[in-house]
Amino acid sequence: MQQTYLYGDATTAEPVEGADASRVISFFIFNTCVHVHGYASDGEDLRDSAVVRRIDEALLAFRDRCLFFEHAFSRTRPDSDIARAHAASPEPVVVSSETAELVRLALGYCEGSRGLFDITMGTVTSLWDFHTGVVPSHLSLARALPHVGFQHIVLGKRGDMPTLAIDDPETILDLGGVAKGYIADDLARLLEEHGVKRFAMNLGGNVLVRGGRPRDDAHRPPVHAGSPWKVGIVNPWDASHNRAVVKLVSGSVVTSGIQERSFTRGGITYHHILDPRTGMPAQTDVVSATIVAERSMDCDGWSTTAFMLGARDAVAFIEGLPGVEAVLIDDRDQVSWTSGIADALSIVPTLPRF
Repeated sequence: MQQTYLYGDATTAEPVEGADASRVISFFIFNTCVHVHGYASDGEDLRDSAVVRRIDEALLAFRDRCLFFEHAFSRTRPDSDIARAHAASPEPVVVSSETAELVRLALGYCEGSRGLFDITMGTVTSLWDFHTGVVPSHLSLARALPHVGFQHIVLGKRGDMPTLAIDDPETILDLGGVAKGYIADDLARLLEEHGVKRFAMNLGGNVLVRGGRPRDDAHRPPVHAGSPWKVGIVNPWDASHNRAVVKLVSGSVVTSGIQERSFTRGGITYHHILDPRTGMPAQTDVVSATIVAERSMDCDGWSTTAFMLGARDAVAFIEGLPGVEAVLIDDRDQVSWTSGIADALSIVPTLPRF
């Protein structure tokens, strides 16, 4: 049975009973839909009120932690760490330890990608509007590009407190490319600390699972406790179907692709993954880059890089990252993948169009 969930206000959302013997909470935050199922551990029963109470307490803590991150990381809230850093630029401001850790980790992906992933791309993305189809002028891009560069983001200390500085007031720091991954990893830790060892969450496309699937004797064939979850990779040519399925007991799956946001203007299609060198959509044969890893932040950090590298170079690049795998779909609808995921991957044919 399929169940529809209402994504309400994050400040008032409450856990409800799921159709799959789970407790569920769903709400809208980070400008996206957040959804998590919490399951009883092996040997436990959701008919036990103590088990339900423990899982619900974990889901409410999950909700409240999301509210904290919304306040800390938002670029639009004037009281957020990021907004205060922009307002004070080029001077440093004291920020939360979580903000400092997120920025530190994000800078690692910037360096590891040799700048193909850059957390200052807000300087350029702010010129585009993928909702109304606005293409920035060559002049505005030329003026913005000199201010793109993760080197403008500086972490420091004021006593025991971490600080964040943006040393160029024209540079816009935007952590949207990695924040959901960082948040998902933090929320997974929180759920486990509350005794919820089996769960499945989706933070607007950042899928993270733990503990394998719950036992389900009614399913045909029956599902054994701890069996791998099945995470679909959407077909970029047909969003109503998957192009591949990944089996995963614990870990995260994130996809970057042209199907997320794009528009056509003057016969040219523009997608939202922009090249830091040009400010224009990346020229690549990849239309969908999926990263599979234990940490969701690794998936965020490397999916954009893989997309921009192109299919052949992306496979070689990801093969060199321990514990990170990739599934790529190119503009000819060919699927390629790294060696470590071969046994967990199923390819789904693209259906013919009539």
